[in-house]
Amino acid sequence: MTFDVVFLGTGAAVPVPSRGTTSQFLDIHGHTYLIDAGEGVQLALRNSKRRFQKLKGIFISHMHGDHVLGLPGLLSTMSLLGRQEAIDIWGPQKLEAWLRHTWGSIQAHMSFEVNVHEWSPHEVQTLHEADHYRLRSIPVKHRIPCCGLRVEEHSLPWKLNGQKAQDAGLPFHVRQALKRGESIGFEGRDLKPELWCTQPRKARSYVYSSDTRPCESLRIAAQGATLLYHDATFNEADAERAKSTHHSTTTEAARLARQAEVETLMLGHLSLRYKNLDALREEALREHPNVVLAKDGLLWRL
Repeated sequence: MTFDVVFLGTGAAVPVPSRGTTSQFLDIHGHTYLIDAGEGVQLALRNSKRRFQKLKGIFISHMHGDHVLGLPGLLSTMSLLGRQEAIDIWGPQKLEAWLRHTWGSIQAHMSFEVNVHEWSPHEVQTLHEADHYRLRSIPVKHRIPCCGLRVEEHSLPWKLNGQKAQDAGLPFHVRQALKRGESIGFEGRDLKPELWCTQPRKARSYVYSSDTRPCESLRIAAQGATLLYHDATFNEADAERAKSTHHSTTTEAARLARQAEVETLMLGHLSLRYKNLDALREEALREHPNVVLAKDGLLWRL
């Protein structure tokens, strides 16, 4: 089953041809979502050959322009192209009023229903639960209310050796327990799932920090993630600037990734002030062994 993230824009507040403002395209089990919608998101989607008319939902992390200014235009284009299916958008408190005001100002009329759901800046919330995965918001620490996102597969069932179970006469409830990875007693024996089943692959997870200082809520939510995309706007020499603007340094991002036992850390929200991006990665590698730099157009398969 698919679990892909396409990084459409990986820069900080100022877009340039090689690095746009924040937006990401998520494809999980055939369902597609947009994570943030910075200026230029429509062209980035087209350049990466991603079909935005079938988006199931959009997550907006906060109301700073480099994360949201592309949203009204994208939705207007979807309407012009004849979309009829309703779309869910999860975002901060002021998002819906801003969208309605913008559409009213430019006399735009949506051909489909736009359902805006407000996330809480104070607690982790399940935004959407599907058969095989869920989306959860993560309150983070920025200058204004802001949430990150955790996308995770549900735990996968163990694959039972059916013939072996049949030969042993295992009843239904025993088989079900073993498929859940549970030990269970039967006829005086303690049955272990690893002796009756094939262990499933590890459920995959992706965590997006949005703009943030290192914080405990993010560390907890990122625990064991397959991939963590973390704000790395500043290098360690500019740590005071990171604090004053409520962003993170490369070292801080890597330290949090190590503490959360993340498999791979991706440094994003990269500032134009740094010309040698490899030096940013080298800083992070001192804290975490598996670090990559975000790049516009990069497809990451979890």
